[in-house]
This record gives sequence, C-alpha cells and structure tokens, in this order.
Amino acid sequence: MNIQFLDLQKNVHQIKNEVLCEMDTILDNCDFIQGKKVEEFEQNFANYIGIKHFIGVGNGTDALEIAVKTLGLAEEDEIIVQGNTYIATCLGVINNNIKVVLCDIVPESHMIDLRDLERKITPKTKALILVHLYGLMPDMDEIITLCKKNQLYLIEDCAQAHGATYKNQKAGTFGDICCFSFYPGKNLGAFGDGGGIGTNNDFYNEKIRKLANLGCKIKYHHELIGRNSRLDTLQAAILNVKLKYIEDWNLKRKKNAQIYRDHLKDNPFIQLPLVDENCVPVYHLFVIRTDYRDELQQYLVQHGITCLIHYPISIPEIKGLESLDFEKKGVENCIMNSKKILSLPMYPELEESEIKYVCGKMNRFFTEQNLIKLNSQITENKPGILHNVNNLEFDCKRIFYIDSFEDSESDTRGYHAIMNFNEFVIVIQGSVQIEITNQKNEKISHTIEKNETCFIPKLSWLEYKILKLNTILLVLADEIYEKSICIQNFQEFLNFQEFLNFTPNG
Repeated sequence: MNIQFLDLQKNVHQIKNEVLCEMDTILDNCDFIQGKKVEEFEQNFANYIGIKHFIGVGNGTDALEIAVKTLGLAEEDEIIVQGNTYIATCLGVINNNIKVVLCDIVPESHMIDLRDLERKITPKTKALILVHLYGLMPDMDEIITLCKKNQLYLIEDCAQAHGATYKNQKAGTFGDICCFSFYPGKNLGAFGDGGGIGTNNDFYNEKIRKLANLGCKIKYHHELIGRNSRLDTLQAAILNVKLKYIEDWNLKRKKNAQIYRDHLKDNPFIQLPLVDENCVPVYHLFVIRTDYRDELQQYLVQHGITCLIHYPISIPEIKGLESLDFEKKGVENCIMNSKKILSLPMYPELEESEIKYVCGKMNRFFTEQNLIKLNSQITENKPGILHNVNNLEFDCKRIFYIDSFEDSESDTRGYHAIMNFNEFVIVIQGSVQIEITNQKNEKISHTIEKNETCFIPKLSWLEYKILKLNTILLVLADEIYEKSICIQNFQEFLNFQEFLNFTPNG
C-alpha cells in the first residue's frame, strides 16, 4: 500500500467542474485583478469565521507582515512569538524591524506556555502573535486576560486553523487582527499562493487595504508606503467554491484524527496531541511525539507511508536567523519537540483502511523493538516523581548513578563496550543522546529526556553525549561488572568475533 502525506488530486477532482466554470466566467470577462470574486470571497469568509472585515492578500507571509505594520510599532518594541512555529510568523515581525522574543510551549499540546509567556512580557512588549498550530487552539480565556492585563495587541496566526473553534468561537475572532494562509495544502487552500487578513476594527481595515494595494485605496492616490499584495481573482473564485465544503472537510479530518487516536492510544511509546477541552480542532496536521521519531519515520517509508515533520528545526536553531541571537535557554521544549514530532498522513479523503494500515505499521514497529517504558507518577507523600520500571527482561544485579556532567554542556562520555550484560538507562535529570553501535558498525541513536529511558543490549559500543548541564542517569544492569569482558578500544570491539550475528534491537 502507498499512502501519501497529502493527496491534493483527490481534493481537486471533487470540485474540478465547479472551478472550471468559475474560471471560464473570469476569462470571458478578463476580470483578473481586484475582480468581483475577490470582494465576494472576502465577504463570504468574513461571514464564515464571524468577523467584520476580511481583506485578501498575496500570501500568508504578507498577511503577517502587513498585520504587524498596521499596528505602527517602534523599532525598540518587542513582539512575542512561540518558538515552534513556521519561520513566516517571525518574518512578519523581522521584516518590520521589530524585535522577536521567543516563548516556550507546553510539549504535550504544542501550544504556547502561558507561564513562560507571562515571564517574557516586559515594558517593551507591545504584541503577541499567537499561532493556532496544527489546527489546535490554546486556552483563549487566559490569552485574552493576559493581553488585556498587559495592554498587548493580539495577532492570531490562523494559517493552519480555518474553522477551528474555542467555546464555539472561531479562530481569528479573538484578537485585534487575524492572518490566514490559503496555500494549497491548507484546510482551505487555493490553487496557488493566497492569504488574508481579518479585523473588527474599521481603522485597521482601511489601513490594511491601503498597505496591501501600494499604499492607496484610489488608484494613483498613494497615502502610505505600501506593497503590491493582492489576492488575484482566479484564486478568490477557487476559494469561494471550496469554502462551501470546508465544514464537511474539517469534519472528515476530525473523524480521521479520532481513528488515529483509537488505534494508537494504547501504544506507550507514542504521545498523542493534547487538546484543550474547550477547543474543537480542525487537524490541519495530526502530530505525534516519540523518542524514536527518526527510526519510525524510516520504517514507515519502507512500508509505503509518507510522514513529514512540522518542523524539524525550531526557530532558535534556524541558521538564517543566527544574527538575531536567539537564546536557546528558555525555549527548551520547542527544541526538544522538534526532535520528537512526526506528522502523520492527514487529509479529508484519507480512507479509514489507510489510517488503520498506518497505525498497524506504527504499532508493529514498536513491538519489533526491544523497548521498555518507564512509568512515572507524582508522589503524594512528599514532593518529587516516583520512577517505576516494570517488566524488565532481566534480573537487576547492579544499579548505579552517572552524574558529574556539570563541567560543560555537550559533554561526551562513554566510549566503552557493553559486552556480556544488558543495561537500562533512565534519565533522572537533564537529557542525553545515546549512540549504540554493534559489531557490524551499525548505529542507533536515541535522545532521551527526564523520565525517559533507553535499553542498551549487550555486545554494544556505547557513547553518551550530554545535552543539558547537571544531567544524572540511573543505570540498571543484569550482571555485575567483575564478570564482564573489558574492551575499551572501538576497533577491538568491532573485531571481537564471538557474537558477529548480533544486531541492535534497542
């Protein structure tokens, strides 16, 4: 079976005749720029989400840049953006010469961390760009309260949230300005680039229309320094056709997401997206987290399943933004998630049998691995977390701590062979990258965080790379050290002949 991440052909096939009819009308009238269909779509989409004004623009990035420019901020001002978004969100700020301040997220929900948001607000903070990532929404009551308390403008980045609701109110209607993308792969996508900006503010509406149309509302009467960013008539007509089906398509996405949940909920190695109880998401993407993301993705590709990563590089790690000198400290969850997230196939036309096939292969991958899940819970009798390891496949003969990693970040330790005993590593504090090599020089690499684990089979060459300061590892082994063969040279390990058929299974 071959399952694409997104199959646009199926979507196009449904509406092809309607679209061709609309295009014939536009071609007959040569109504290409600022045509009647643009105004029609603007009004229809404004009615759909429940907002007073909606202005079509060239693309979603333009929408964000124009939205920020509309606020009239000074260069010394700051705008907070969550660090796990697409780069376009930040470019909307950067290209207005305003400083971006990155905020961390709650890893389980992928949504902005409200506690960190409150910490990041300073007298220079003038606005928040809130991203309804993957078609989910955070606690909007708390967001609105924080913005009002600190007198912040709120811009909603709704590029992935067409039709999502919080307490029955649609995304894009909570803030001062909202921005949408109509890129072809979106829940409501054009047949090319397209975007839009919404607001309930009459003054903003007039300013946005001028900024997007070369600074003028009447031709040649340029009142502002604007740009040429207009939604063309052909794309508006296509969006008008597709808008009739958006609720049905979103409903199918929700049903598909539930099928994923039903068939993956019992897999202890997969974390499903956490959704706020007041949010009805539209699942532009269905994103899971796993410590074995890279291995799982490769396995799925081998079985004809295409998955993507949104996004493999977090904002503070993007090379092109190095000059902005983002601090990685304070957005650790964004960085951590970028190494664990995987976007599964998701579109309205995806069949239930295809989703079950994907889930079956995912579950099969983990049953084929020799993995053990650490169960942790908050202790009630005193502060702290109780780490409970169940179902070990060996009798534990030795337990020891590895610490003293305070000297430097990215400290590398290890370089030794685990010859005739198994080890089970638990991260008590910090995070670590563990690379396991067998005698065929095949490597498996795992990044494990606090409360997470890795099984290290015997006859492995082991290397620890510490990713955070003050990392502490708890290691369980099924034999005592004195009974073990000692090999400290990697080449000697590769040349060791006794167990050449060993293959890594951790």
